[in-house]
Amino acid sequence: MTELEKTALQISEIISNFDFPLFIVQDVNKRLMDCQEVGYAKQQLRYLQNVKKAMLAEGTANET
Repeated sequence: MTELEKTALQISEIISNFDFPLFIVQDVNKRLMDCQEVGYAKQQLRYLQNVKKAMLAEGTANET
C-alpha cells in the first residue's frame, strides 16, 4: 500500500466515524480530486482532524 493510499484510508475512516458538515466533506473531496499528492492529502487529513477537534471542543458534533 502506498503512502497516498494509506492517507486516503485515514481520510475515509475519519469521515466515516465523524459527522462532518457536508460542505467540509465536499470541499476536501474536491481538493483531493484536483491534487493527488501525498503531502497535500496529508494536509487535508490534518484539516479534518483539526475541524473534528474544534467541533468536539465546541460541543457542536458527536462521533458516529
